[in-house]
Amino acid sequence: MKSNHRIFIGVIDPCNPIIESAETVRDRVLEAAKFIPIKQLGTTDDCGFSPFADDTSTSREVCYEKIKARIQGTKMAEQILNTHH
Repeated sequence: MKSNHRIFIGVIDPCNPIIESAETVRDRVLEAAKFIPIKQLGTTDDCGFSPFADDTSTSREVCYEKIKARIQGTKMAEQILNTHH
């Protein structure tokens, strides 16, 4: 990892119908921040929400809720990390 690299970690499992909580995402980000400098750390999903063109296993509503949890959890982690650094 070089100083100009941004490292994105997958904090959401698009194939699992269970929606991650914002707290789960927060904890995953905080764990990653132990190993990746905060300025280089980003969050994403484990893979896209459409791994196969005919995959309809995850509804649009579930996808939106998972993305919402990723955004909220990342913001929660950011607030914690900014107060400790």
